[in-house]
Amino acid sequence: MKKYIKNTATFFLATVLILSCEKDYDTPEANQFSDAVAVASGNKRIERGNSSSFADLSKGVVNRTWTIPESATITNLNGKNASSLDLIHVRFNEPGNHAVNLKADFQVDSIKLDTTFNVTVLDHIQTKLEIMSIDAGFSEIMPDQITMYEGGTINFKDASLGVPNRRKWTLPGGEPSSAGGIGIEEDELVKNISVSYPTIGTYDLTLVTWRQYPTGEKDTLFFKNYINVVKNIDPPTLKSVTESESGVLHLAYDLPLKLTSDIVSNLTLTVDETTVAISSATINSDDNRIVDIAPSVNILNNQTAKLSYDGNGGLMRINDILAPAFTDQIINLFLPPNLAGDEVFGFEDGGAGWSPPWAWDSKGTTSFPNDFAASGSYSLRMEVATDQKVRAYSKKNVNQGKLTGEFGLVAGQSVTLELKVWIDPSFTSPGLQVELFRSSKWAASEGFYADVSNLPRSEWVTISFQGIKNFEVTDTEDYWMSIRYAKKGVIYIDDVKVYEPQ
Repeated sequence: MKKYIKNTATFFLATVLILSCEKDYDTPEANQFSDAVAVASGNKRIERGNSSSFADLSKGVVNRTWTIPESATITNLNGKNASSLDLIHVRFNEPGNHAVNLKADFQVDSIKLDTTFNVTVLDHIQTKLEIMSIDAGFSEIMPDQITMYEGGTINFKDASLGVPNRRKWTLPGGEPSSAGGIGIEEDELVKNISVSYPTIGTYDLTLVTWRQYPTGEKDTLFFKNYINVVKNIDPPTLKSVTESESGVLHLAYDLPLKLTSDIVSNLTLTVDETTVAISSATINSDDNRIVDIAPSVNILNNQTAKLSYDGNGGLMRINDILAPAFTDQIINLFLPPNLAGDEVFGFEDGGAGWSPPWAWDSKGTTSFPNDFAASGSYSLRMEVATDQKVRAYSKKNVNQGKLTGEFGLVAGQSVTLELKVWIDPSFTSPGLQVELFRSSKWAASEGFYADVSNLPRSEWVTISFQGIKNFEVTDTEDYWMSIRYAKKGVIYIDDVKVYEPQ
């Protein structure tokens, strides 16, 4: 570190930091201050090669010492000793976290100044990218080109220098074909990006990065003919089977497909181990990598559905390579939105949306462990040591004047409920009661009672009221929930959902 020392005569002190690029600095009047203090203002993040200004506004100083990094320079010396200056402009020439220190002694021994200003210096923007992985039957990475099968996916990472917070990808031939260039938050979401290339061809790639503040100039990385997508001689790969909100099943493959015959007879759909008829199977009109299958019944989200294909039908790639058979592929069923909200009623707020048991109404305990959950991190644990009632309730939030566990329902809605439970062998209650309360009328509730006496112990089980009970909402307002039972034992609860049944 470089040190500069000065002997002078002053009494009152303050220091001010202004981040700038060699801008004029107006020193405030010293009589504006009444104590020996250090004040910093301005942005402490700058780009390499730019300057920050530091001012000592003290009076009564007899010794002053400036200390700056070895790699930095003071630009306003003009032949003077830096320690004689009450204002210095420091240019930072290397990126990193740097410190500028000011020490001062005063005529009054009780007054001391030892203040350090921390400045983050960012490098110039230099756009770089990394290939994190390639998901394709065949791929080869060379310095100037990536070759892979059609239908493959490349996982890119923006590895640019200079801490850019803005970026724009341009990816002709890829899906997506572009990303970013919207705003800081949106661009951060595409720092890493997965891009699939379904069509044979050679494609360019462009990545532009920049920094919005402190300003970092745009830097462009352009690769000509960088992605070489070649013919894939492998059969199509099934990536997923999902259900849409309308009940249509989507078989998603990695490559474009065609149908040369009706494949309904080659498909087998089972729902809860019962075979269900299929009405039709067609290629999706918007994406020819997807086969749309229409079942003859509405599959409920609390059921288990599986699909099989015997491989003997006319489902094939555009180049006539047949799609292979598959057996008992589990279908990811459409899940209606949780009207109660997943954070509070999935307990991922750590129980902040739930109240401790009310002593007059509950003799047990509730807690929210973070190591025993059906999903996520948290669950609700309820326990009572005697044959008395234990109840968990949504919690009053005095800052918001409402229950954090409240959720709005609208008159005319028909809702049902589901939850997951893990029942300890010590649990002796035959049932579990979940109640929905209107905020304006706590005495008016809607109960959902589940007989748990025959449910398995020591494993997570889903209790669903879909097809068993619906609550017909008559009043538009906020509702809250309680969960209770009345016999001794321990139970864990997770993923409570209130939703409109299909």
